[in-house]
Amino acid sequence: MLKIGIIIGSARTGRNAVQVADWVYAIASQRKDAEFDIVDINEYNLPLLDEPIPPLFGQYSKEHTIKWAEKIKSFDGFIFVTPEYNQSWSYRSS
Repeated sequence: MLKIGIIIGSARTGRNAVQVADWVYAIASQRKDAEFDIVDINEYNLPLLDEPIPPLFGQYSKEHTIKWAEKIKSFDGFIFVTPEYNQSWSYRSS
């Protein structure tokens, strides 16, 4: 059975992504052909670019990166719940 991670991609205080991820999970988990798991990036304390070797090589030295990589490796696919900042994903015509 496929295992799909629903990734909460915001770490901001007051974020709405948790509620959206819960909503996605409630709908997605009705499927019988896959398992779903919510993964909150806040729970992994991932500093930006703190590994000495690029992630492409999978040679992690920090405990938080190893923990994150193991979790992500356990999935077959992903659904990303990301915020919209300053209408960055919207389309405007002039």
